[in-house]
This record gives sequence, structure tokens and C-alpha cells, in this order.
Amino acid sequence: MKLKKIVLGMAAVTTLATLSACGSKEEKSSDGNTTLTFQIWDKNQQPGMEKMAEAFTKENPEIKVKVEVTPWDQYWTKLQASASGGEMADLFWMHPDQVYNFASGDALLDLTDYIADSKLEMADFPSYIGDGFNIEGQQLAIPKDYGTLGLWYNKDLFDQAGVAYPDETWTWDTWMEAAEKLTDKDAGVYGMIAQPDGQNFWYNLVWQNGSDLISKDGKTIMMNDPKTVEALEYGVSFIEKGYSPTTSDQANTTPDQYFESGKAAMMIAGSWMATEYTAIDGLNADVAPMPKNVDRGSVSSGMGYAIANNSKHSEEAWKFVNYMAGAEANLIQAESGAAIPALKDTQEPWVNTFPTINAQVFVDAEAYGHNSMHVSTRDAWAKTEQEYILKIFSQEISVKDGCKEMAEQIQTEIDEALE
Repeated sequence: MKLKKIVLGMAAVTTLATLSACGSKEEKSSDGNTTLTFQIWDKNQQPGMEKMAEAFTKENPEIKVKVEVTPWDQYWTKLQASASGGEMADLFWMHPDQVYNFASGDALLDLTDYIADSKLEMADFPSYIGDGFNIEGQQLAIPKDYGTLGLWYNKDLFDQAGVAYPDETWTWDTWMEAAEKLTDKDAGVYGMIAQPDGQNFWYNLVWQNGSDLISKDGKTIMMNDPKTVEALEYGVSFIEKGYSPTTSDQANTTPDQYFESGKAAMMIAGSWMATEYTAIDGLNADVAPMPKNVDRGSVSSGMGYAIANNSKHSEEAWKFVNYMAGAEANLIQAESGAAIPALKDTQEPWVNTFPTINAQVFVDAEAYGHNSMHVSTRDAWAKTEQEYILKIFSQEISVKDGCKEMAEQIQTEIDEALE
């Protein structure tokens, strides 16, 4: 799973608005069986998705499912292009950042009535995931999984520095003190990686400090709230004090490269990184709960299964999605280790896939998770946020001034988007 963001912009919405006249490519074999195309973006999850599809076909031999992988960097562009050309896959992964774009173009099948006529219970999934795909009363995707964040750490570097491993008692003070002790400039080792990235760093700090990114009604930006400013000041101080690589350093060597090569003792990263980090030879890593200030706070967001509104096989596609939402499929997904399944009481096999780390941290983080960055006006202000955050973390502008200017500009963009 990835929670990174791609902005399609209003041109995509305009193009998608022509979809109702188009139809998806029909695939039927000579024996009358149906083949569904299923588009995903993560090759690490492909084996798990194919195993789920095979289990479905075993129960429904007249329906076959072809899993197609498009890398994240091209996924949304391809999906939008296929939508405008009337050649969308029958079903595909949907992200809460993108659902507004495709909903505006009427590209997604409304699943509300299908759900009502099935045994599927939306209450069996975290409400914020299901609600994130419900646009103006239309349920446009069924929850697939969720991803949360934790504090990853290098046990060997902690041992060498004589610092106790992080645990649920850690606060912002403990975190900063540990970063200082773990930083070894002679060895080129940093105590922490403070990324100019919301998902993998500063969004979490904002929630941990009792603030938010935007008001609950999605109309008022909160980037200049004193608690938000304080959270960003705390985050930037890792760089100011020399405990973290600078933004220019991170542009040359990625945070993952720092951590995986043993040059960073701590970093915030998601549950979806467990497969990669635990496979690195020589990396003795583990994960702890998010440090706490006013609260504990973590990004917690999920993906969904969506069906093309113009699919010629909508009934078969729904049958598959309904299966994918059930216990059997979610347990297969859990056992694959690629993502935490969204269906309640199916997470334990995912945890057991990673016996060398405290993977339960990620399941528990759902209880203090937030996803308020997924709002209808997101496209209007995401670029402004990114530009100002980079300036703030590069120390080209003070946190206080940067937050003030950022909030003013974003509020204007929100107001215009809501007109």
C-alpha cells in the first residue's frame, strides 16, 4: 500500500465527465466465460491479489480475473486516460485522494444498492475508510486495507549508543533526547530523519500536538493554528540541531536509503514498509508506537476496491468485489503480508507474517489514526502545501512566517474551490 499523493487536477475531471457515453472493453471467451480486468499499482501485492482471484474463480469458474500492475507513478495517469477512452479496467484499486476526481466524472459504479442487497456490512470496516469512499450518499468503493505509521528504529545503533529502545512511554522529549544521543557525525549517522513529508512525518506531529490540518467541515485550513505551528517547529528542530539530514541531503539520499544502510537510527514509516525493511540483510530493525505529546496521532488511511461505471461486466465485477470484502479473501491478503486487511478480526495473520518486529503496533495505531487530509478541496491546495513545507524544512523561511503565508494562500484556494 502507498499513501503518497498524485494530483490529477481539474482537466482530469473535465475529461472524466464524458464517460457515460463510453464502454469498457468486453472480454468473453469462446465458452461464454467472463474475464475481468483488475488494475492495481503495487507489484509486491500482486501475488496476494492473484491468490485471492484464484480462490474466487475456484468458487466461480465462469469468471476469471486478470490482475494487471501499473506502477504508482503511472497508475492515475493511465486510469484517467483509459477512462476518457472508454477502456477502463472492470475494477481497480481506488485511493481516497483520488475518489473525488473520478466521482466528479461519474467514472465509478455506485455500489450502494449492491451492498443493500448483499450480506456485506459496512460496519465491519473502519468507518473512516468506508466514509472516505462515500461521496454524496454514493458508496463508490469497498474498503480493502488500511495503513498506519510507526516509529521504526535500528536496534544495533541503539545498542551501540546505549540508548533504550523506544516504547509506548516515549514522549516528544524522550524522542529528541534519543535523537541527540544517537547522532554520530563522525560515523555519518543521524539520530532521526525529519522528512518534509506530511504522511511520513509532520502530519503525525500536528495530531500528536492536539491540532489538525483542516476543520472537520473541510472549509477552514488550520496550518496557522498555534498548535500546528508548534508541531512544525518541533519537527524542523531535528534538522536545526543536526540530528537529521537536511532536505538537500534527503534529495540526494532518500530517507529509506539512510535507514536501510544504517545511517539513520530512527524514522517514521508505514506498515506497508514492513516487507521491505525486514528483508534487508544486516538491518536489525523494529518498530514502536508513535511518541506521544498531547496525543499519540498517526496517519491512518485505507484503499478500496472500485468498479468502472461503464463496465460491461458490472454484475460479475460486483460478485468479485463482494468476495474480496469477505473473510476468506481478507485472510489471504493478511497472510500475504502486503497490507493490513480492513475487515475486522482478520489482522492477526498479517501480524504473524513479521515475527521479527512488533507489527501489532500498526494494527493498534488504527485506534488513534487520522485521515483529515482526504477532503474534497485537496487538489486545490496540495501543491501550495508542498511548496511551503519544503521552504519551511529547508529553513528558507521561519516556521511561523511560513505557516502564516501558507494558511492565507490555502484558505483562498479552498474558498475558490467551494464557490
